[in-house]
Amino acid sequence: MRFLLIILAFSCLRAQDSNWPQFRGPNGGGVASPGASAPTEFGPAKRLLWKQDLPPGHSSPVVSGDRVFVTAIQKQAKTLELICLAAKTGAILWRHAVSPTEIEETHVVSNPATASPAVDAQRVYVYFSSYGLVALTHAGKVQWDLPLPMPKTHHGSGASPILAGDLLILNHDAMKGGYLLAVNRNTGKEAWRQQYPAAPGRVESYSTPVVWKDQLILHRSGVIESYAAATGERRWTLAESTSGASTPTVSNDIIYVDTWNNLGEDDQRPKLPDYTTLLKEYDKNGDRAISEAEFPDKLIFTARPELENVPDSQNYAAFINLDRNKNGLLEEAEWDIFRARVASMARDHGLLAIRAGGDKPVVVWRENVSIPEVPSPLLYKDRIFLIRNGGVATCLDAGTGKMIYRARVGAPGAYFASPVAVAGHIYLASSEGVVTVLSALGDQLEVLARNRLDDEIVATPAVAGSILFVRTSHILYAFAS
Repeated sequence: MRFLLIILAFSCLRAQDSNWPQFRGPNGGGVASPGASAPTEFGPAKRLLWKQDLPPGHSSPVVSGDRVFVTAIQKQAKTLELICLAAKTGAILWRHAVSPTEIEETHVVSNPATASPAVDAQRVYVYFSSYGLVALTHAGKVQWDLPLPMPKTHHGSGASPILAGDLLILNHDAMKGGYLLAVNRNTGKEAWRQQYPAAPGRVESYSTPVVWKDQLILHRSGVIESYAAATGERRWTLAESTSGASTPTVSNDIIYVDTWNNLGEDDQRPKLPDYTTLLKEYDKNGDRAISEAEFPDKLIFTARPELENVPDSQNYAAFINLDRNKNGLLEEAEWDIFRARVASMARDHGLLAIRAGGDKPVVVWRENVSIPEVPSPLLYKDRIFLIRNGGVATCLDAGTGKMIYRARVGAPGAYFASPVAVAGHIYLASSEGVVTVLSALGDQLEVLARNRLDDEIVATPAVAGSILFVRTSHILYAFAS
């Protein structure tokens, strides 16, 4: 029976244009080809085509014909590698490792092998932020190699390379000196480089560009920007309060971007008490001031709701930063300055629908509530689907922004993977290892299945033909419909 399942699944994969060529599939949209399908109920003992143990990595699988590509890190060997697997069996066909002089430091929930490969009919292209770009044939022979300086970021690089005509495009962003890079896909020679403007504060971004008409749309910290794909010329810039984490989604006329920041909506803005209330709570010796010993260890001033147990998910006020005159006491004026500064940082974020004509982008509509931090928006069947931490799903009319529904899917936890769509179904993967399948139709949330894989999921799933590929922290699964 298993052998028959393999034959049927692979014949379907070959019969269709079933490539999933980059992060989130064709042009980063997260939508499978019209003839694709995937099971709604699956797991380690159900609809399993194969599974393969892998070293850790957060890159999403990409698929070209009978081959699947992912990246990973070998922590003990201090190498990064591209791994090629057979799509119909999961067998590892070849591996290519690079040995950077230094491995990039990342956030606790990130990984030095985060960028997904990009693939065309001739080559697979891989980016390691600790090393640079490499292009290989589908048989694993290196075609060209382009080392790049390791970008310095707060959390570790997140952007994946994409293809635009004969160019390979990379968002090589950093705290200082970030740029958008284009190299010739055939030779690896630099075609153009557009330096990002210097700006105060956090400027690096973690998102992957998307191609829109003759432009590249990029979501960066504080801005959404357009660049000419052929030359790198900056076309327009739209300032927004955003960390630049998610990847845009585009239609023929509209660009959809999830802008997000730490204080972007009400449930991320814990109410800071006035000084009188603070004294009542913490002034133990009654001297009308608060010493460092009296100050609470965890006084939240910005929060990621429902992620209290995730490291660094809450931001706490630090006494050393509040005591401006360094007299060892927190006084009323100092506390008022801090409250005012936090209040000034509270700016609404939101999902933006942008119409860009010429060099003047216009926000057609926006939704400011339940905005995801990392997952990208999904445009499917004239609807926008969002998934926020805690398992809160939002469905909006793509043309008007009118809410169709907002509800919990029954799978809590953090969400890093972006939603994908196939055959009328939406797939949402939680960090706790639950893949929830929704119906893409109807005016109310309809959960078709919750599939537990009992391992952390950060990578976005991929769909090719009748096969659903899901990468967990330790395993790449292939499930067949």
